Amino acid sequence: MNHIIKKTGTLALAGVAAAGLFVGSAWAELYKVTSIAPGMSPFVVNTAIAKVVNNHVEGVEFQVKATGAATQHMVDAANGKVDFLFGSPTINWLMANNFGPFKDMTDASDLEQKVGMIFSYQIGPYHYITRADSGIESLNDLRGKKVFAGPPGGAATGVVLKAIEETTTIKAEEMDVQAFGFDAAIQAFQDDKIDVVILPTNIPSPAVQQFSLTKNIRILDVDVDKMKINKATGGTINVIPAGAYGSNHQGGDARTHGAIVNFSAGLHVPDDVVYAVTKAIWENLPELQETAVWMPSTVTKEGGLALIAGRLHPGALRYYQEAGWAIPEATVFQK
Repeated sequence: MNHIIKKTGTLALAGVAAAGLFVGSAWAELYKVTSIAPGMSPFVVNTAIAKVVNNHVEGVEFQVKATGAATQHMVDAANGKVDFLFGSPTINWLMANNFGPFKDMTDASDLEQKVGMIFSYQIGPYHYITRADSGIESLNDLRGKKVFAGPPGGAATGVVLKAIEETTTIKAEEMDVQAFGFDAAIQAFQDDKIDVVILPTNIPSPAVQQFSLTKNIRILDVDVDKMKINKATGGTINVIPAGAYGSNHQGGDARTHGAIVNFSAGLHVPDDVVYAVTKAIWENLPELQETAVWMPSTVTKEGGLALIAGRLHPGALRYYQEAGWAIPEATVFQK
């Protein structure tokens, strides 16, 4: 028996058993939620949100998919191809100013204005990971090495390559920079096919925990004093403690950098849906936070509006106004 599921103005056929797209006995409208790879913090956050929404928002069903780079997710949300997403102030800034992967996208600035934030949270820190027996003791040893800095065209890639150059003077062309997505890079490092993998993910990261189960790892120190940390786009300074990943994690504390990121929605998503989603998140926060040990200190009411990138989605804004939240001024990145 097939049932029709309405999705943002379109109709799709789905089997009951295969899709699970019912809330009780009611029809549910399906919304696409995009994220980067499983094992990475945004995927954990987005799946936790989906669980809360699917449990508590009648008539709405979230479907999470990990695919591609966050830069593409932003464009897809602006164009109405996906609904909810992992966002970043850095991406807003790149789009608004036609920088990086958006330098030749003539409508990037207009598209940036078609996505609204729901809440912000801290991601990272960036883990610069190598095998303990790789001979790589610091970032100064990366010349000629196979390094994954982030997915092609991704904002994280630019952030990492800039950090390496600022702290070591080593340019991208002096390394063998690998062109993978996050999921493929994680597997490549697990299979000892690359020398260094750099992942922006919270502590403890499931992906890094998996590495430390099968090999001795070292997390490289980043000389953050030499970096130009842009707080306007959410840049932060962090430390990964020695032994954070158990006895196979060798070396001392590692300084590094992180970022304030966000959960957002395309402005095509109805305000009442985003209002209900925002309300469900904050009214069921303990349920969301139980998903990972780092979640209670990551998704918090105190940090929920720490950095409003571009604008709040009108549905989220209405919730915060009605709930009496102090709403800071948004950081606008337009030229």
